[in-house]
Amino acid sequence: MSNLSADLRALAAAPRELWIIYAMKFLESVAYFTVYSLLVIFLSDDHAYSDEGAGSVAGTWTTAISLVVFFAGFIADSMGVRKALLIAAASTAVGRGLLAFSGGPAEIYVALAVSVWGIASMKPTMNAAVRAYTTPATVSFAFSLYYVIMNLGSLSQGPLISEFREWFKAGADVAGHHFSSSQMVFLVGFVCSVGNLGLASLLRDPPRDAGPAANPLAIAREVTRERAFWLFMSFVALLTFVRLIFQHAHLTWPKYTLREFGEEFPFAWYWSINPAMIILLTPVVTALTRHMRPYPVIVAGALLSALSVFAMAVSTSVEASVIFIVTLSLGEALWSPRLYEYTATIAPRGRESSYMGLSEVPLFLAKPVVGWLSGYMLARWCPAEGPRDSTQLWLVVGLMTIAAPVLMLFLRKRLEAAPTEAATR
Repeated sequence: MSNLSADLRALAAAPRELWIIYAMKFLESVAYFTVYSLLVIFLSDDHAYSDEGAGSVAGTWTTAISLVVFFAGFIADSMGVRKALLIAAASTAVGRGLLAFSGGPAEIYVALAVSVWGIASMKPTMNAAVRAYTTPATVSFAFSLYYVIMNLGSLSQGPLISEFREWFKAGADVAGHHFSSSQMVFLVGFVCSVGNLGLASLLRDPPRDAGPAANPLAIAREVTRERAFWLFMSFVALLTFVRLIFQHAHLTWPKYTLREFGEEFPFAWYWSINPAMIILLTPVVTALTRHMRPYPVIVAGALLSALSVFAMAVSTSVEASVIFIVTLSLGEALWSPRLYEYTATIAPRGRESSYMGLSEVPLFLAKPVVGWLSGYMLARWCPAEGPRDSTQLWLVVGLMTIAAPVLMLFLRKRLEAAPTEAATR
């Protein structure tokens, strides 16, 4: 409690821009996670997509986001925080507005495509802004609070999705237009994105170093020449296998629960256990591990997260799903906030967005596989009709995941040295 109190007092002196970024992160999390969690169900329920078809659309969309993050980081570093976030907020507002009013597949594809730039650009830009508006003494706690705020936004998906699916079973007519229950949720995301457009207009750019190049291509060449960068990318590539659990949690697990536990199962409420635990645990875990190096904390959390999936490989029950969510959340509270710090530590000043963007490359390569694999595994082991063997589905996911933390332990000496090398360059 003493550490938490001291960290909060130190952070209170941060510029107002940091708190605007926090507010924007909350609104973006509300909008993003509700759309992400509902997308495959919306495609299947409202537009009769098969499991494979819905998974492919969702996988393509998230892959496109990861691809654009790669370029968005360089561009955000060249144009500055305020301008980058204004354009991003406009992109998400238009995309989510179109999705809420979409009437067919073509309109859905356009809406998802329009939102890609905004979602992709916001992530590295806001991460970089947290670093820019803090000091070395406050950066660790600032990222922990940032992660808590993201999960406050994620927590909202439970009541939003579950209650809207109940209240608007037959849809709703608003201003002469008929919205399905999913589209009513998407309207909330649209309002959040419009709010972010207003908040972004209040920002002031942080001071920029005079030396670094402002051309995106020059920034890309500069960053990729760093040896520490390639060590960082190796580390992120391994961690990607653990991060893919969250892809399955949003693309595979909701349909799995509706089929195994009934169409009325409130999967979004149950998933709310995850952000609720993160909100409560992250500040405490950060205070307890603040004097530890990020790498061992990340590896311990990654191992715990990887083990979580095996609960559902053993038992197809609500209790097993709860154990999965709780164990995954414990691991996430350890590794995810410290990953932001690890990235911010290794990135040169003024290149944070580039590093954040490049860190998405391994996830970009893996996301289309997960989208397709999700639909395939559901169709094979947990179909809407016919016999099921869902434990086999989660055993495959668990075996794919557990290799990552094991390799991270073997490569610890080399990968843990990356931030130290970065600090001495």
